[in-house]
Parts: sequence; structure tokens; C-alpha cells
Amino acid sequence: MRILTSWLKEFVQFTVPVETLAEDLTMTGLEVEEMESVYKGLAPVVVCLVDETVPHPQASHLRVCTVVAGEQKFEVVCGAPNVEKGQLAALARPGTVLSDGTTVRSSDIHGIRSDGMLCSESELGIGDDKTGILILEPVPGRRTGDSLVDVLGLKDWVLDIAVTPNRPDCLSVLGVAREVSAIYGIPLSIPQSSNRQIVKSSNRQIPISIEDPDLCGRYTAAVMEGIRIGPSPHWMAMRLQASGIRPINNVVDVTNYVLIELGQPLHAFDLDRLTGPAIEVRTARPGESVRTIDGKHRELRPDMLVIADAEKPVAVAGVIGGAETEVNDDTKRILIESAWFTPIQVRRTSKALKTITESSYRFERGVDPEGVIKALCRTVKLIDQVAGGCLAGEIKDVYPRPYKPRRLSLRPERANKLLGTGIEPGRIAQFLERIGIELGHVDDRKIKGMVPSYRYDLKEEIDLVEEIARLHGFPSIPTRVPSAGIATPAPEPSQGLVNRIKNILSSQGMTEVISYSFMSPEDIKALRLDKDDRRMQMVRIRNPLSDDQSVMRTSLIPSLMGTAARNQAQRNMDLGLFELGTVFYAQGTGELPDEKQKIVALYTGLRHPESWSWPRERVDLFDLKGVLEGLLQALGISGWKTVLETPDDPFYLPGTSARIVWGKNSILGSFGQIDPNVLEFWDINGPVFLFELSFDALETAASRRRKFIPLARYPAVERDIAVIVRDGLSAQDLMEYISAQAPDFLEKVRIFDVYRGKPVPKGSKSIGMRFTYRAPDHTLSDHEVSEVHDPLVRSVLQFYKAKLRD
Repeated sequence: MRILTSWLKEFVQFTVPVETLAEDLTMTGLEVEEMESVYKGLAPVVVCLVDETVPHPQASHLRVCTVVAGEQKFEVVCGAPNVEKGQLAALARPGTVLSDGTTVRSSDIHGIRSDGMLCSESELGIGDDKTGILILEPVPGRRTGDSLVDVLGLKDWVLDIAVTPNRPDCLSVLGVAREVSAIYGIPLSIPQSSNRQIVKSSNRQIPISIEDPDLCGRYTAAVMEGIRIGPSPHWMAMRLQASGIRPINNVVDVTNYVLIELGQPLHAFDLDRLTGPAIEVRTARPGESVRTIDGKHRELRPDMLVIADAEKPVAVAGVIGGAETEVNDDTKRILIESAWFTPIQVRRTSKALKTITESSYRFERGVDPEGVIKALCRTVKLIDQVAGGCLAGEIKDVYPRPYKPRRLSLRPERANKLLGTGIEPGRIAQFLERIGIELGHVDDRKIKGMVPSYRYDLKEEIDLVEEIARLHGFPSIPTRVPSAGIATPAPEPSQGLVNRIKNILSSQGMTEVISYSFMSPEDIKALRLDKDDRRMQMVRIRNPLSDDQSVMRTSLIPSLMGTAARNQAQRNMDLGLFELGTVFYAQGTGELPDEKQKIVALYTGLRHPESWSWPRERVDLFDLKGVLEGLLQALGISGWKTVLETPDDPFYLPGTSARIVWGKNSILGSFGQIDPNVLEFWDINGPVFLFELSFDALETAASRRRKFIPLARYPAVERDIAVIVRDGLSAQDLMEYISAQAPDFLEKVRIFDVYRGKPVPKGSKSIGMRFTYRAPDHTLSDHEVSEVHDPLVRSVLQFYKAKLRD
């Protein structure tokens, strides 16, 4: 919100420097983001003496003037009829920015070089006179070369204020003036328009109807005739430009002027282009559309509120006017609208049309319902002042549900306790009066009052306490060190496991990713899950930021895939990523989603950084499996096994995936290579390897106690065998069978070789195994080892119909 200090002073006569004003406004909640001098472009303009004037040799309507500014002389070509020798004038030197945005430069004019420009009031932006140059009176102390800004006292500033959403009453000069009045305790005065009596030409009444008072609580209108459309006076155009609004014509400019001044949006219709004429405030009918003043054709939805004449919509209520009824150069009669529309209605319409205007910005935050008629009367008087015309009949005010003031009470003792202050009740009452509270009862125990209609944010006692803190001054509130004890609660066991998992994966070279909990439904569909899969039961967001974040995620895999795609797009091809986060499964209408934590890790790219000392090898499934095994081992999870194929996870490449099973039937998760067809959705270069684990399952399986196993005191004995078995037998089954026999002294078994080929028969394979035996209390003899090893080998040969390899 851009506020002109000279405009502000018409409401409240503050005397503090503008820098102090900006600081005080910021400290009370209206942050002044920037201060800008209105006349900063006139800094190069100086007072000069016209020392000599001669006719231009090539142009009879021009004169060549020699002017003196300080100790310098300049030659300037001037076309003003009132320029004469001996005058004090305003010299705009090269670099000056005039009021219309033109930058003065040295240039050749019909063969004569002009080093600047002698300016009129209009060109300087300090008045309306454009008939000749500005002539300054020769007063004592005024010297050539002096800055024109200093000589004329052009000290006006624009304050750029960041208004928070809860303070729509400050989106106007009047609103900021109220704050200045409250801060400094100085009276507020509302400026009046010309005292000239407005002539009424007739008693014309335009019928006005409101279809739904819940959407439009008040609608006022005035008809004016005999309007003369033209440019606005300089003072009005200058103030609008300083506020960031482009002047259009005197009627439209007045509506914008009152918008900035009082915070009430208004709109002017060309009455002769309204059918009826009549005004209907209603929702749009199916199939209706309107062409708005920005030239766009807009299709209207039935839930959008419109302003219509007897036949069709002529404006989108609270958002933007229609082009067919806008004021133009031929307009003679106008209907001026000032209304109050429900904020949520305007917000919904503005968002649907993807259009934000000065009007919608204020309506959707809330305007003063009691200020509607005041703004209209101010507009009528200003239009009468700058565009002439007569008021046709009385101002029409349709107010189906009048505003009911809110009443609040405040306990001074409670306020002081919350703020840590000792402010007297009488002083608190003064603060409340400053912000417009109409006090009804005041004593030491309770203060009661009526909230002004423009303060939407004052709803409870605590809101009044905040106002007292603002006006008393936050720096005036004593700082005290809290005396409460600080107790650090013990961390949840699950949080400790979360941190362990992150540390383990990070220590293996993986990088943690943190992504949004929202995703696109297309992302989860890209995993090619069955329609009955739980991961397809997504929780939809009612007001998503975008289509790409319209549902709660049911899997971390799409998030990790998206991260990999973005990295590859930046040529970061070697990735080891993981994420530990929550997924959400829908449980039906009105039910909260079921939340589960998952761990997902992804591997792709080269195994080693590119270097002469490392081979250029890509990671494979066993690299990922090594990370997975390292995680499970570090968590103390033993006795798990892999079961080939993952029928519930179709995003894996067939034949390259497995489930991880612990105990009898507890599934910890799965791992495998992602199907290239799935990678195409994210445009990822493969191969990509991934594992997904259930946090709940890991929490159940993880060992929370570490058991110390002392180093072996006695040597181990190893026996190697190679058995020929059928080719379809998995090493996993063989190892599980041996573990189930659990012979004495057997410490571990590992496979060291798998061979196919001659002399092993076709359809069979040779598996080499190393058995390690150890006793805890003595050194095993060869005889003791044979007693347990030989029966174990015979049992394996018999069970699998195998034989020893020679």
C-alpha cells in the first residue's frame, strides 16, 4: 500500500520527521518497507537566471536562452511565450525525470544544442499551468544554482507499507491516518470536498435488487447526469500516480481516488448503456459470460456473483467491471456503485477467474459496511467538482442486513498480567478510545466498549490486549527472564530408531531427501499398481496449490523418482538417495487417513567417481543389496531371508526383485530393479535400483539391546565340500536346511563357489560350501569335527538327492 505523506496530513497533522513516522508505524504493526521521495526526479533541477534571449535562427517560434546557474552558463532552446531576460526560472539539467516520465537530455534542436530545459509547473509535476515556464520571485537569499526542491520546499514522500491480511482497514489513507492518530494521540479529521451545493436535475430512481443478502449485504448507487468526461486535475492525477494507479479520465479517476483515500472500492457505469436501466445483484446463470474492461471474455460459473442490468451481466461483483458499460469519452450519464460483498465470495470468484484487482484485494479481506455510503457521497461530490453534472434523485441504499456492532470487554488486571506491565486502567481506556472503541463502562475491574465497524480483527479480549501492547510500545514492555524450569523429555524410542536408520544409511554414502507430503495422482498411477492396491486409496486435498500436489502421498517412491529426475536433468547422474517419511492411506469419507512410515532408498549411476584409479563400472542390484544388508545388520536384525519375486510391486523389472522376510511371515520390505517402462514416466536414465522398507516392521525386528560376544579363545576348524544339486535349487533353501539341522559346534556356513559346466551334468550345478566349527571351551579335535560334520553332509546329500563333487 503506497501512501503519500501530504495526503496523509490532510487527515492527521503529524509533526514528526518522515523517518520517525516510518519507524513508529513499523513498530506498531504496519511495516514500512520503503520510503521514496515524490520529487526525487527533480533533484537535478536548479534555479537559474535568464541572462539573454535571442530568436532561434531556424525556427521563429523558438528562442535561444543563455541562463546562469551558480557559476555555470548554459544555452537552452525554449518555446515558452513568457520567457524574458532577467527572470528566475527552473532549469532541468540533463538527467531530470519530468512528471510524465520523460528524461531530459542534451540534444540538437534545429541545429542549436540545448543543454537542458526551462520547465513549466505541469512539466515539473507541481501544478496545472502549462502555458509557460515557471517564473520564480526574486526573494532575498534565493540564489541561482540552488536546488528547486529546496527552494520550493517540495518535501513529499511515498511510504510503501506492507499491510497484514488481518488489517484490511489500513488499505487506505484514512486507515493509516487512524493508526497515526492512535500512535501519537492527535485528532483525526476527515477532509471535505468542495462546499458547492450539488444540483439535483430530476428524481430518477433506478430499481435495485439483491438476490442473496448472504453474498451482498449492502448496495448503494447514485445517478449523475450532465457529466463532462476529460482528464483529471493535476493534483488528483499526481496522487493516483504516486499510489501506483494510472490516471484514465476524471470519472474513473475519482472512483480510484476514493478507493485509495477511504478504502472502499467503487465502480461507475455508463447509464445509457445499461438495459432497463436496472441493477440486479445476483449469481450468474448457466451459459452467461461477460467481456471485462481488460478486454478478456470470461465464462461465468453459477456460483459467481455478478452485477446485471435487466438482460445480462455487466460486471463481476467485487472483482472487475464490464467493457460494454464502462465510462468513455461520450458518457453523459453515470451510475456510481458502492457496495459490500461477502469476502469469501469475492475471493472464490477472483481465484476462479485468476484475476486480482485493487477492488478484489480489498473486498476479499473485508471493507467497512458502514463506510459504503460515506464513500459514495464523497465520490459524488468529487465528480461534481472535477466533471460537473447533477445528482439525479436521491442516493439509493439497499441494506437488507444492517451491521450489528460487536461489544467487547477487557479486564485491565488481566491485560497487565499478560503483558507484564502496570498500565493504569484510565490509560488503557485512552488507548482503546484512540483505536475507535466507543466506551460504555470503565472502572478498575472491567472496561466495556463497542468495536468500530472497520475493525474486523477485534473479536476477543486478547485482541484488545494486543492493541494496548502496540500503543503502549513494545520497547516499553519490560523484559524478564522466565523463571519456569526447563525439563527435557526423554525421546520416544521410535525417534531413536529413526535417527539410527538415517545415520546408518548416511554412513554408507547415501544422501537423505526430504520431499513434500503431497503428490500428483498421476505419479502413483505410474507405478502400475492394481486398482485394489492400498496405495491407490489416496486422500485428496480440497484446495491444492497445484494439480501436481493434489493428493497426499501413499508411497515415497514417486518422490524419490522425481528427485532423481531433477538431478539427472542437472547432469548429476551418480545418485545414492534415501528418504524416511510418512505415507497416508484413505480410510473413507470423514475418517482420518491411516499414517505409516516408510524407508525408501535408490541407487543409480557409477559405482566409483570418475578417475584414472577406478574402473568405470555402474552400480548393480548387489550394491543396493549390500546397503540393505548393512542397514539390517547394524539394526541387529538377524534371521531374515529373501523370497524371490514381488507380485504386489509391479514397478520392479520381472526377475530382478525379492521380498525381505523376517521370522515366520513378517515382510520387512522389498528390493529390486525398477522397470524401464516405469522410468520413462519420469524421463530417468537407468538402470535404477531401489528398496522399500516398513518402519513398523523394522521397529518390531530391530534389537534394542546389544549383547557382547567375547572374542573366541580357541581356534576354528574349517571343512569344505562341493555338492552337485539340481540347477533349480536356490542357495537360500540349501542354507536354511543346514541352519535347521543346527549341529553342535557349527559356527557358520558360507557359499564360496557356484559352478555350471563340465564335468557337472547338464541341469545341475556345483555349490561349494565352507563349514566353520568352534568350541567355546577347548580346541576341537579332527575326530570331534568329523562326528558332527559327516552326518550333516550325509543328511544334505540324502535330502536333496545330491552327490559330492570329485
